[in-house]
Amino acid sequence: MFRTPITRPFLRASLLPLPSLHAVSPRPSITLSLRSPRRLPYASQQPFSTSVRRCVYGGNQYNRFNTSREPLLTRLLRNAKPHHFVIIGLTISGFYLYNTETVEMTGRRRFNCVSPKWELQMGVESYREVLNQERGKILPANHPLTVSVNRVLQRLIPQAQIEGADWQVHVIDEPQTKNAFVLPGGKVFVYTGILPICKDEDGLAAVLGHEIAHVVARHPAERMSGGFLTFGVVFLISLLFDISGQFPSLLLNLMYSLPNSRTQEGEADNIGLMMMSKACFDPGASVELWARMQQAEKQAPPEFLSTHPSSYNRMETIKGMLYKAEGLYEDSGCNVIRGFMPGFHQASSGW
Repeated sequence: MFRTPITRPFLRASLLPLPSLHAVSPRPSITLSLRSPRRLPYASQQPFSTSVRRCVYGGNQYNRFNTSREPLLTRLLRNAKPHHFVIIGLTISGFYLYNTETVEMTGRRRFNCVSPKWELQMGVESYREVLNQERGKILPANHPLTVSVNRVLQRLIPQAQIEGADWQVHVIDEPQTKNAFVLPGGKVFVYTGILPICKDEDGLAAVLGHEIAHVVARHPAERMSGGFLTFGVVFLISLLFDISGQFPSLLLNLMYSLPNSRTQEGEADNIGLMMMSKACFDPGASVELWARMQQAEKQAPPEFLSTHPSSYNRMETIKGMLYKAEGLYEDSGCNVIRGFMPGFHQASSGW
């Protein structure tokens, strides 16, 4: 057998001389090296890089887009011009002045942005909540205490101009609670614990007159409006100064909310006293009521930390208004009515 000689053309081709690179192209020669190529700087490998920053490993990091963003309010304030602040200030001032009104019976100016319709709706919702909360404790309508409270209320209603009122009386059997309140819309709640302090119908008229006066003066709507105002101020202060809202909230509570609440209580004392006087209840009973209330108070907080004035200060303030209340009492012919109708004034011995 003959073996065919093995030819290796690729070996022969590799032995042929290579053409000169200079003869093919005028480009400079390229030197090849068996060593690994040198790594180019990281920044030069990223042609779209706009900034170079240190990464967590100590090298450079590509940062094409800046992902850190300022709060919207901070950016707006930083970019704002002086006339922007003027416009904002005028807008807020205009809104405040537009919603400023006068309490008819006292002449006090106050901020109120809640409409009567909205206030009545709040009263309806609160009425449902109270009924659900006090379920099983409300005395029936024919109970002697409920009848007595309703009799006092019916004499006060003509003096209370409340639009859309649907008057209803509810006496809650809870002797430990010394409280009474009237919701927007004319829903009256009286706890049995306050009846001994009232002592008689004149004292009860002082309590109900005060609570009805809150609704007549639309104090619930004013308190809600003040809450909106306080919340907005606390929110802005917290954003601008990057602090907790607790400190500005406490400060505004001491400087605005609590004093305003005490002003409303004093205003309700004034309006209620005039209402009960025109309804032929003895205005002097209001002074006696607050004297008994002062004796019943236990560990009452200081007045500047309370939503109500102290009973002593209320009593002294009412004494200063008695001359006007007694004048209304006489002008209404109450002396004649009470003299000829002994049953018109009836003290309830059951209290």
